[in-house]
Amino acid sequence: MISFMQEREATQLHWIPREPTLENYTMYFRVYGDSAEIGAATARQFPRAIANSLIIAGSVMFINLFFGSLAAYALARMNFGGNLVLLLFYLGSRSVPGVAIMIPMYLVMRSYGLLDTHLAVILAHVTFTLPFTIWILKGYFQTVPLDLERAARVDGCSRLGALFRIFLPVTTPGMIAVGIFSFISSWGEFFFALLFTSTIFSKPVTVVASDFAQEIQIDFTIIAAGGVLVVLLPIILAFIFQRFIIHGIGGAVTG
Repeated sequence: MISFMQEREATQLHWIPREPTLENYTMYFRVYGDSAEIGAATARQFPRAIANSLIIAGSVMFINLFFGSLAAYALARMNFGGNLVLLLFYLGSRSVPGVAIMIPMYLVMRSYGLLDTHLAVILAHVTFTLPFTIWILKGYFQTVPLDLERAARVDGCSRLGALFRIFLPVTTPGMIAVGIFSFISSWGEFFFALLFTSTIFSKPVTVVASDFAQEIQIDFTIIAAGGVLVVLLPIILAFIFQRFIIHGIGGAVTG
């Protein structure tokens, strides 16, 4: 609501805008404008930052779906030993806080010349999202009867053919659930994105939004509009795919 207000109105004690305006949002999409306007330089970086976030989050989602589905399928058809390995892998990845590996990861990225690139952020995000993806998909894949694959093999499909033509299409809800999870997790991540990026050529939208904290006398209504733009896409995706998310996570828990 504050993002649709003027600054003088935001200081008053009411929630509904009495004089609604879109001026706070139009500032973010002005390619040209008065460079002396407070916050204008940061706001004009938003379109590029959104594109960076789409590239990073989309890549993280694709990597999670491709490699996560293959690993989860193998583990879903293994014995308890394979499940134990996955459990240790998952718990280990979730128990390591980001701040504990901040310096080592930074040094690794610098040694390979990956600082201020999309790839550095993508690799960092995949490190923490892939174990969860494998864990959820494994549980969901175990709900698919093995007889379905056996029937495909009898009809002439190879193991890979049965996987890609029969098995994965059946598990679409679970794939969508983990895909949306990995996308939203990458989209909203801030710590590693701030650590590995320094210019607008690689900064995601969460980092650019935080740059307003360095502005002096920036209108709070403009900051509110930026916050809405940051969370808008994840909210839309959650509403569109909520049925698949609930079904996918529910199937994984049941399995």
